[in-house]
Amino acid sequence: MRRSTRRARIATELVARVAAVATGVLLIATSTAVAAPVRFRVELGGDARPGATTSLTFRLRVSSELPPVTEFRVLTPSGMDLSTTGLGVATCVRPLSEVLDVMHTLYHRPCPANSLMGTGSATAQLRFDPEDMYSGAARIALYAGESVGDKPGLLVIADTFRPMRTQFSYQGYLYVPPRGFGLGMAIKVTPIPKPPFGAPVALSSFRLVVGRASLRYTRVRHGRRETYRPRAIPVPRTCSRHGLGFRAIVRFAGGLRLVQDARAACPHER
Repeated sequence: MRRSTRRARIATELVARVAAVATGVLLIATSTAVAAPVRFRVELGGDARPGATTSLTFRLRVSSELPPVTEFRVLTPSGMDLSTTGLGVATCVRPLSEVLDVMHTLYHRPCPANSLMGTGSATAQLRFDPEDMYSGAARIALYAGESVGDKPGLLVIADTFRPMRTQFSYQGYLYVPPRGFGLGMAIKVTPIPKPPFGAPVALSSFRLVVGRASLRYTRVRHGRRETYRPRAIPVPRTCSRHGLGFRAIVRFAGGLRLVQDARAACPHER
């Protein structure tokens, strides 16, 4: 009787220890998931189907514990690029001083309408010190820009509306990605030489929709000006059961480099 009681007590203690370890592992896993330094998501437009064209929505969120972002790159899956789209048929040309100074006077129409490729929003932190940060917000637009070396150029213009109204310009470019990907897109997040209020600005998040359905260009046909929707981003005819694979590469001040993969659900025939 005493022996069985002792065995029962040992068994109870063992179960309690296993439960405690399992709970600890679960808490660690949950904490890690919540505290992910970089979160990256990609979504196809609601009109997406194999072999057709659609928009792409990119979402990025960066932990406030990381240094400021200095560059953001996106790699698209094979078969999904901009070479066969009708996006960016005009070029946005801005003074070099705007790109070098980053922050400049607000222009309401800085670029030709036919150079617009995508729109979205962004948030950033004004980091006065590690314990004193202020959140800023902006509307962003992606344009086809001047060539960067031998690469097709891009220009991101951010119109801030909090804590002040001004305009930021960031240069980027398209490039041939590693094998297995369709397109490489890089945006340089250049530090502001004269930051607002003397506080360095660090990107917190952004949402960018490229090739959205509401995008409209103008052209002249048979002597008449008309409005049309440019061809958006091609959707591969085949798709892995795991979805379409994208990759974000984020570089930070000080040399840190983080890679985050994301998968978009495969579109279905309609």
